[in-house]
Amino acid sequence: MPGYFDQRLRPALSTLLEAAAAAGEIRGDVHADELLGAVASLCMSAHNAGPGRAERMVDLLVDGLRYGHHR
Repeated sequence: MPGYFDQRLRPALSTLLEAAAAAGEIRGDVHADELLGAVASLCMSAHNAGPGRAERMVDLLVDGLRYGHHR
């Protein structure tokens, strides 16, 4: 699984993040490794939480990506 992330997911995610930042849709200082780590943490913390927790965390993560993207 780590090989898949290194060879396929991380480069694809980097390309998407760069394109979104260039288009002014998200902040430009977010790296693929940071986003993957945030998602992994989100999944772990939602394991024992009540319904709706994961959706709330995803909303916060997406809002955080957008915050300050016009700087």
